[in-house]
Amino acid sequence: MLLDSSAAIISYHIIFTIGIIPLILAAMVHFVPVLVRSKKPNKWISRLPLLALFSGILITCHFTLPQTVTTGHYMGAMIDIIVVTSLAAWAFNLRNKCIGAPHPCLNWYLTAMMCLLIALVAISAIYFIPAQRSALRLLHLHLNTLGFIGITAIGTLQVLLPTAARRPDPMVASRMHPHLKWMVFGTLITACSTAWHPKLAWVGVTLLAIPVLSILKSWLKLYRVEIFNWNGATPALAAALVGYVVALVICSTRAYHHPSFNPIASFIIVFLMPLVTGAVSFLLPLWLRPGQQTAWHQEARNTLGANSILRASGFLIGGVMVAIGHSSGWYLAVLAAGTFLIQILLLLLSKRIFKVLRGRLE
Repeated sequence: MLLDSSAAIISYHIIFTIGIIPLILAAMVHFVPVLVRSKKPNKWISRLPLLALFSGILITCHFTLPQTVTTGHYMGAMIDIIVVTSLAAWAFNLRNKCIGAPHPCLNWYLTAMMCLLIALVAISAIYFIPAQRSALRLLHLHLNTLGFIGITAIGTLQVLLPTAARRPDPMVASRMHPHLKWMVFGTLITACSTAWHPKLAWVGVTLLAIPVLSILKSWLKLYRVEIFNWNGATPALAAALVGYVVALVICSTRAYHHPSFNPIASFIIVFLMPLVTGAVSFLLPLWLRPGQQTAWHQEARNTLGANSILRASGFLIGGVMVAIGHSSGWYLAVLAAGTFLIQILLLLLSKRIFKVLRGRLE
């Protein structure tokens, strides 16, 4: 499953611009009012993730058919700038109006959106300074992955894993405040050094490792049993954080000794895949049946979380294999993802059967 340059660019834009970015923005639209104890957003804000999805399709069409959709990437970037600016302004306004202190995760979301905004400006600037095309693309890439996606995901993980483990983390708020600065400095230094001075990337990677390793230490102290459980969402969520560390190591190693390493593929497989499967295994039952938690919700989570530690191990091993040039790692990652899709299908079928049976009884 080796991808040439053109196919890789298309694939990555499908994953990030069509899949991940609209999904994260939609999650922010849902969670920001919760973090500030506010009412639901208006229709314009609620529809912004759909606008981001349209932008992602437009950008991907440009890379698929560059001769036809000649300026699609610039048009898409402009649309995304409007989307992110609107969402950030809305979230910042709610933060200022919040009675009492908002949850610290909101500051992580605002910072992540600023990273995405800078990334969009950087990629748009290529039109005006084409001589810096390669550097600006790398800056755009790292501010998207380590910045927007990474900061959002790690901020959310610190809230989601204790919820999945059903035991609070008493230090999460006090930890998130000081850790944010390390995430910001680490992301900016890694992105800028990778773009212009690759051998200095280790400085940013080291700063990023400070909060991440601190979180892992706290989790192992509080949730060791849940993390090493065979089933459940917690093993997958913990594996995502481990995968983030792996991606950082691949990134810094590539700059020095192994330019053939593939940190983007590593980031997708070892970090995003366990993150998404872990989050969905816990949240999907709630999305399917909002409201009071019942025995069905627990049974659904048991179905989705079955063998999660095995699946997470597949992502970690497959991601490392792909990163160092063994394309067979993709098959392992696809197999792990495929088993999760089967578990989702089983849940949906059981939900449908449950409705049919209940309708017959009534």
